[in-house]
Amino acid sequence: MVSEIAIGLGFASSARAEDICALVRDMLRLAPPHARAKVFTLARKAQSAALREAAATLGLEVAYFDEAEMVAREKEIFVRGATVSQIAQEKIGLASVAEAAALLGAGPSALLLAPRRAEKNVTCALAAPADELNA
Repeated sequence: MVSEIAIGLGFASSARAEDICALVRDMLRLAPPHARAKVFTLARKAQSAALREAAATLGLEVAYFDEAEMVAREKEIFVRGATVSQIAQEKIGLASVAEAAALLGAGPSALLLAPRRAEKNVTCALAAPADELNA
C-alpha cells in the first residue's frame, strides 16, 4: 500500500468545485491502494473558493508550491516524467502545473501514476514515491 498519493492540480479561475471533485475522484480510481491523498497546487490558488470547497468535500488537505520553486525545479520534474503543457506555458508561464505539483508533492523519488488529464477547466495528475510502488 502506498502511504500517500500526491494529487497535482491546475485549474482556471472559472473552475467549479464540482468539476474539481469529479476529476480528482476519477483520477484516484486509477491509483493503487493508499493510506491517504493530498492535493498540491500553486500558491496563487490559495484563495480559491472552488478549491477550498472541493478539498472539504473530498476530505483532502491542500499544500501549495511557490511558482519560483517550480521553475527552479523544472529540469528535475521533466527528468521524472512531467511533460510540457502548452496551455500552462501560454497562460501563466509555467511549463507544467499538475504533473509538476504531483511529482514535487510526492517527494524526490516520485513517479507519475497517471499523466495529466484535463476536463472542464481543471487539470489533474497523480504521483507517488517510486520505492513504495515497487515494494
